[in-house]
Amino acid sequence: FAHAIERLAGCEPPPRARHLRVVLLELERIYNHIADIGAIATDVAFTVPAAQAQLLRERLVSLYERLFGTRLLRGTVALGGVKRELSAAGRDELLSHLRRLESEFDSLVTLLIDSGSFTDRIDGTGILTLDAARDLGVVGLAARASGLDEDLRRDHPHDAYASLRFEVPVEEGGDVRARLMVRAREVEQALSILKQALESLPDSPLVVRLPSQLPAFSAALGWAEGWRGPCLHWVETDAEGCLTRVKVTDPSSKNLPAVVQAVPGNIIPDFPVINKSFNLSYSGNDR
Repeated sequence: FAHAIERLAGCEPPPRARHLRVVLLELERIYNHIADIGAIATDVAFTVPAAQAQLLRERLVSLYERLFGTRLLRGTVALGGVKRELSAAGRDELLSHLRRLESEFDSLVTLLIDSGSFTDRIDGTGILTLDAARDLGVVGLAARASGLDEDLRRDHPHDAYASLRFEVPVEEGGDVRARLMVRAREVEQALSILKQALESLPDSPLVVRLPSQLPAFSAALGWAEGWRGPCLHWVETDAEGCLTRVKVTDPSSKNLPAVVQAVPGNIIPDFPVINKSFNLSYSGNDR
């Protein structure tokens, strides 16, 4: 939403704010992907890595609360920038924590994929083919797990992504394992992105003042590649420059039909883990 309003107003957030937005978005991506990996383990009764994943997530969100005042990073983005500063000491603490997390997360993924009883439940389960994903317009991690190489951070860069180096993980299996591995590889890329963004934080204000009134009869599109996929906001103004329409598109509204395609042909106990491998938001679908 902030991106859409800023484009409508013709304002760009300061450099430091653009970098901090990347930091916030990638930190959100990490804690959600780790939680989802743990939830997939839970749904096949692999309790040890499930518990390890929840521990990693809890340590992260507790750190977020200390550094940004909120566990889930809500309310940190402002129109024209960000609301929360990250001090030099906070940056060092965050970088130190992420270095430890990298090793711990690698051990977690190794434990999962080296377990035959776990991979037996996820390999070839809940397949969404490339053709089905393309025909349904599937987006985000679900699309990339079926071979669609799409990511707004690279294809239509927002915030400071254009100045950062990263790869877009793509898998071709289209099954639960592929969706798990996209998450795992995206966590690895997020750690690299965070290191680059945190070590190159520019000095600038955190927010730029927007005009007191938006232009009349105008429209703008804002977008961001969230952890599930692209989040889009379309805004329009009336003759007085007031918002007259806001249209929100959540990745879950695009991806829910994919579950219908992925479930048939699997055994009943596989439904929970297939459903969790997509982990869609029902409220995001309902809008």
